[in-house]
Amino acid sequence: MGAGKILYGKQAKPFVLQWHITHKCNLHCAHCYQQEYSSHAGLPELIEVLDKYERFLFLHGFKPHIFLTGGEPFSSENLFPLLEEIKKRGMPFTLLTNGTLIDIHKANRLAFLQPECVQVSLDGTREIHDGIRGQGSFDMALRGIDSLVSQGVKVIVSFTVQKTNQDCFSELADICRRHGVFKIWWDRVVTDTPESTESLALSTEEFHRFLKRAAKLHDKFVKRNKGFYVSCERSLQFTECKRPTQCYTCHAGKDMVTVLADGSVMPCRRLPFVVGNIFTDELEDILSSSDTVKELRNAPIPEECLGCEHSEICRGGAKCVTYGQTGRLFAKDVNCFIK
Repeated sequence: MGAGKILYGKQAKPFVLQWHITHKCNLHCAHCYQQEYSSHAGLPELIEVLDKYERFLFLHGFKPHIFLTGGEPFSSENLFPLLEEIKKRGMPFTLLTNGTLIDIHKANRLAFLQPECVQVSLDGTREIHDGIRGQGSFDMALRGIDSLVSQGVKVIVSFTVQKTNQDCFSELADICRRHGVFKIWWDRVVTDTPESTESLALSTEEFHRFLKRAAKLHDKFVKRNKGFYVSCERSLQFTECKRPTQCYTCHAGKDMVTVLADGSVMPCRRLPFVVGNIFTDELEDILSSSDTVKELRNAPIPEECLGCEHSEICRGGAKCVTYGQTGRLFAKDVNCFIK
């Protein structure tokens, strides 16, 4: 493995690697689930992760897709050497970033490496975004977006809805459209204490109101069909859309895995379960021996959801949101409004 480009079958099922190549970050966002900001993998360690991921894919006949993130991936001096290696192996990749460290030169280098897209986090209009992510971060992120778009790199924007930004989504979507963003998608903040839930997370009533407004934007832009759209594909979101492009099912432990900069392996970054370390074991051994992974793969539909028309697809909604607020992993989504 790693000797050169491998051809993957077009019909093969993708297995996603969400890869946190560094925990270093130039921002400390209010809703961030990161506990420390020092872990930083060296290039040999990153290549080792890539080799083990490739061996796992080959063993199961999967095809790759890598989501590289952090921390902030552009704070790592190993980012571009790693991307060049990924490109050499013929693996598609997406970058998840706060956008603040991207200039025209980095955007030009990225364009040459042909990412599937670059996802930039924006959590509101200028004042609201800066209140969540730090003074000046909104304008820096927009400059990053403009640099990427100018070089022909597809940009999507990620929005984490919480109490402080729930009323500015429509305005932010319009800003994204004007700056050449391909799409904006959104999801709920994940909390892990009653205090953070009360201060950050939407109530079920607030979530449902927000969802209805977002679904109207989604339907409007899909109807216009002019190259920009608002996504409503995450947990529970498809229930209000007239034209959903897909319906959400939690992928944790099934066809995705998260690897952190210190080598920790997790079924999903938003679920607080470490199941092994890729620097000491093969990915196949970690995932095949983990009871947590087995439970996630075989998770039943919650009893509260039986009889719902969406239950076979939704299967209880977002496990991370519900677990963070209730400690129950296989319960009905804490924000589900369907009786």
